[in-house]
Amino acid sequence: MTHRPLLFPTYPEYKPSGIPWLGDIPAHWEVPRLKYLCSRSGIYGANVPATEYQDTGIRFIRTTDITDEGRLKDDDGVFLPKELVENYLLDDGDILISRSGTVGRSFLYQSKLHGPCAYAGYLVRFVSGPRLLPEYLFLFTQTRAFQGFLRSVVVQSTIENVNARKYRNAHIPLPPLQEQAAIARYLTHKDALIQRFLQGKRRMLDLLKQLRKSTIYYTVKDGLNPDNTPMKPSGIPWLGDIPAHWKAIPLKYVATTIMGQSPPSADCSDKPIGLPFLQGCAEFGAHHPTPVQYCSKPPKTTPPGAILLSVRAPVGRLNMADQEYGIGRGLCAIIPKNDILDTTLARYQLEALQHGLKLASTGSIYDAVRMQDVRRQRLLLPPLDEQAAIAEYLDDRI
Repeated sequence: MTHRPLLFPTYPEYKPSGIPWLGDIPAHWEVPRLKYLCSRSGIYGANVPATEYQDTGIRFIRTTDITDEGRLKDDDGVFLPKELVENYLLDDGDILISRSGTVGRSFLYQSKLHGPCAYAGYLVRFVSGPRLLPEYLFLFTQTRAFQGFLRSVVVQSTIENVNARKYRNAHIPLPPLQEQAAIARYLTHKDALIQRFLQGKRRMLDLLKQLRKSTIYYTVKDGLNPDNTPMKPSGIPWLGDIPAHWKAIPLKYVATTIMGQSPPSADCSDKPIGLPFLQGCAEFGAHHPTPVQYCSKPPKTTPPGAILLSVRAPVGRLNMADQEYGIGRGLCAIIPKNDILDTTLARYQLEALQHGLKLASTGSIYDAVRMQDVRRQRLLLPPLDEQAAIAEYLDDRI
């Protein structure tokens, strides 16, 4: 039996669909193949080299331009001259489904929302016939049932792929048109409510992130009692005043720094041989990395408890080493001298004061900072007991 949400009333009668991944359906529904419901189906898009992309013309939709929720990404996308894609222009209600890489990712084209568009070769186009509403077909591609179909047909080579023939032969649960329209209206309305809720949540998260950054910045710069503390110029133009009894000291005097080095590729593997290896910040988590690679002979290693700093784009990202790691040239390890500098406070300071690293970034081929840039980065040094109090204060509030 198919499990149905309790908030929906049940139909008077259900029947087996005959499709393992679909389960039971209302007794008056059909389960035809998609190809019998489309006036045109399984049409591959245009293959156009990236050298032809431009900033104006017809928007060219690729699989990477579509989100998992079936929307176009917020970036501007790429465009092509009309003459290159005139046979691949979309009409209102056309459905695109990805056939490779991001298999099953789908998109409903609406000219009023999206303007003139064509589509790329890893997408397959479906044009609904008179028995199938495009909105209903699109919503079906967002369901668990459609994901079940994908799992039953995916072919794994170097990447996942599903050819147009398999999509055309997919079964789809088909209510009468009036019921399709009611389902589409209901789900579209609910989706709009959910999107408004998510927008509010994203705005709240953005504000909380700004509050977090502001709290860290002003606490590590001004201390815990700035209103009753004499201040002095820090000597750092973008930083301003700091408590008069603090010092601004280059990192090289208060911590050991280890710049990462890339090992020969033959020494690296996804098998757990040797030490977990981090080339850059791609495996950084909220606090600690999650390594996916190992190195049998890493040329540079970092001990547990070290601060890991990304020195290549994006410069300044931070994590803490929860174990010994091999590190590549995208990372630098910072090991505070604990008789001078509290490690927790050092991490907060590097997060708050990384503007200095950004200024030092070379920006040549990509943003990067050198060992000497990191070692010259100035940290603020209160007395040790005050460092511990600031670190504890931030730990309690961040």
